[in-house]
Amino acid sequence: MTAFWRRHQGVILEIFETLLLAAFIFFASRLVVQNFRVDGRSMLPTLTTDQLVLVTKISYLTSSPARGDITVISKPSAQREDLVKRVIGLPNETIEMRDGKVYIDGIGLDESAYIVEPGNYSMPPIVLGNKAYFVLGDNRRESEDSRRFGPVPSAALIGKLWLRYWPPEVFGFLPEQSPTREPLPVRTDSNEGLPASAVEAIPVLAGAPSR
Repeated sequence: MTAFWRRHQGVILEIFETLLLAAFIFFASRLVVQNFRVDGRSMLPTLTTDQLVLVTKISYLTSSPARGDITVISKPSAQREDLVKRVIGLPNETIEMRDGKVYIDGIGLDESAYIVEPGNYSMPPIVLGNKAYFVLGDNRRESEDSRRFGPVPSAALIGKLWLRYWPPEVFGFLPEQSPTREPLPVRTDSNEGLPASAVEAIPVLAGAPSR
């Protein structure tokens, strides 16, 4: 055994170092990027079932999730389940839905860039916590999301979808599709002639954040 070791010591050490380096690269890469298979119809038409994507985990280590990000989350439940959803509500915001339309702090969101059928779902206003996010699927009629299981903590956001690589015909980076906040109606002296209900419908949001 000693003679064998002396003759092949260099080769054995080289193989061991190669395996150790490969293991290090594998585990290090899993900390930065992870592959994910889309399952279900909840993100139609943006993503379809069985598409394969890469998720960058480091993005949320260097910056906070932004409205419009498509992200993989750990569903808040006893049994771990990863879902792909879009970030809609950010910490400390008030979010509500009226007949399928999303309102943030009383201001409507224009989601026409990625929503085909918004549906008619309504939800009373809820205030998000300091580290809570409200996520929705693009296919609002067939999505299990924050409307069912509530806001998700920042720790549940695994990473941002970065690259779609399968099937080959859809290979490429995911486009940035952020909802835009609709402009506020202009309050003028002419409002004095409007019925009280119409005036009350015009939101007054001094200092409302713009994201």
